[in-house]
Amino acid sequence: MHDESLNQQPDSQRPAGQQFPEHDAPSAIAHRELDLRLIRALENAPTLQIPADFAARVTAGIPSRRPISVSPTRYGYYAMLISMVVLLAAMLLLARHAVDHTTLGLTLNWILCAQFIAIGIWISARRHDIG
Repeated sequence: MHDESLNQQPDSQRPAGQQFPEHDAPSAIAHRELDLRLIRALENAPTLQIPADFAARVTAGIPSRRPISVSPTRYGYYAMLISMVVLLAAMLLLARHAVDHTTLGLTLNWILCAQFIAIGIWISARRHDIG
């Protein structure tokens, strides 16, 4: 960068109220010196100094973790087992009415059967993940 004021205009381009008369020449010099000091201060990058114990202080400020539950809950697993029992009972009850082979009865029976198989696969996959 250069050491000139960014807002410096020739006197011919300045509005009438902003022209510096002869008795304000020291003020113009003071403005120029201030501009130069600001430019030098902005061009100098600050040096970063990180204290040696900074990481230890930050780590000390972090709250401790909650203890992890030793026995995980199995609400989903139990809900799926109950769902399988309910589905099996529903399939057995509808099997008696499937003798007349209505489309609605057969469709409902196949949907329940597919759900029963899907839940069985989910439970066996979960058991292999846990075990």
